[in-house]
Amino acid sequence: MQCKLTKIFLFIFIACFCRAACAGEGGRLITISQGIRMVLKDSRLIKIALPDNEMAYQDSLIARSALLPQLNANLIQTFNQYQPAMKFNSSSVKTADKDALAYGFDVYQTLFDFGKSLANWRASNKLFKAQKAHTQSVIRVATLEFIIAYFNLLEADRMIAVFQKEADSLTAYLGDIEHLYEQGVVVKNDLLPAKVRLADIKQKLIAAVNDREIAASRLNNILGLPLREKIMVQDIKMQPPKFPEMQDAWNMAQVQRPEVAFYSDQINSSFFSQRAKAVENFPALFVDLGYAHTQNQFLTHEDNASIQLGAKMNLYDGGATQAGLRKERSLQTKLNEQKSKIIEDIKFEIEDSYFSLKNACEKVAVATEALVQAEENVRFYRVKYQAGSATPTEVLDAITMQTKAQTNYYSDDYELKRSYAKLMYSIGIDLGLIYERMESEKNGATK
Repeated sequence: MQCKLTKIFLFIFIACFCRAACAGEGGRLITISQGIRMVLKDSRLIKIALPDNEMAYQDSLIARSALLPQLNANLIQTFNQYQPAMKFNSSSVKTADKDALAYGFDVYQTLFDFGKSLANWRASNKLFKAQKAHTQSVIRVATLEFIIAYFNLLEADRMIAVFQKEADSLTAYLGDIEHLYEQGVVVKNDLLPAKVRLADIKQKLIAAVNDREIAASRLNNILGLPLREKIMVQDIKMQPPKFPEMQDAWNMAQVQRPEVAFYSDQINSSFFSQRAKAVENFPALFVDLGYAHTQNQFLTHEDNASIQLGAKMNLYDGGATQAGLRKERSLQTKLNEQKSKIIEDIKFEIEDSYFSLKNACEKVAVATEALVQAEENVRFYRVKYQAGSATPTEVLDAITMQTKAQTNYYSDDYELKRSYAKLMYSIGIDLGLIYERMESEKNGATK
């Protein structure tokens, strides 16, 4: 009966493990650099942000149009009930054809408006640059989100393997106990602790498999793939990370982070808008060239060309210009404060990532040593138990400690990899280039 129960438990574990592996076996292999390229191509966040670039560019063309000539054409066919005529005493003199055709065109060009149109165009160009910086921020966030999800999935796979290994160890140990029980060497109570530990690891294994399913769906969602598509991920080996000086990291981030450029361009745009509003009511000089043809047999010249030089000025706009100036000054104050805040936030982000990475590196070093000791501890107590010098509780504790050491090691290892990605992101370094270089070095070392 005991052997039968053991086989049932073993079957359940194998089924759970196969369920976890189904997301990998026969699935699509995605390396981290390949996944980053997929994100840049198919990420929904990036697809949503890209049209904003095009709209901002078109806004700059609209602003530029004020600097270019404006060409207008007209075509008019008139249908009169009566032929136009004028009275001269008792006589009527016709002045135009009854149904006249007229057409023409004119070219309007602003010659000088104290730099208003030019300032508006420059302001629009700065907004376009700011929008591109914002889109770059979205791209970087989407890339980091993918990398974190990628390592989360790798960690979930490792946890399944760890729990499966403990299940195998407990199953083998339980088999030994049952064999000794059948021979009358041990009592039945010696079986109970192993069965309880086996049931406990079964629950952990089920939870780990479900966590893996969620992590895989999360990664599929980021990549724009169907949620249930089977995927495999490939781990990377990192060299011990180098820690930049904190001040150097801050300085690099202020130059490389697109969030800082976004606010800088917004401030410059507001500055040019302020210049444009300051001369809003100044005179604007213009020239208007025209040509007109009017079908009229009574005119001396049916075709006529003209040129107009003039100036126009808004004498009073109800205070709109002054209100616009005050609005731009307030906007610049707000943007300067936002820029200062984002710089301080980036500094804190770098410091947080820096110490998280440092902490993870130290924990990995400790966990590596503990892992070696835990594996040796299991071997030691298994040998002692077979020799009759160790109790079942000591063997079970050794197996549990081994699982704990493995869990800590993999948790710390992937925390290190996530923290490294966050630090590089915080400094403003291109994550795609980093992992592409890592994979190139790995492939080169393999060859």
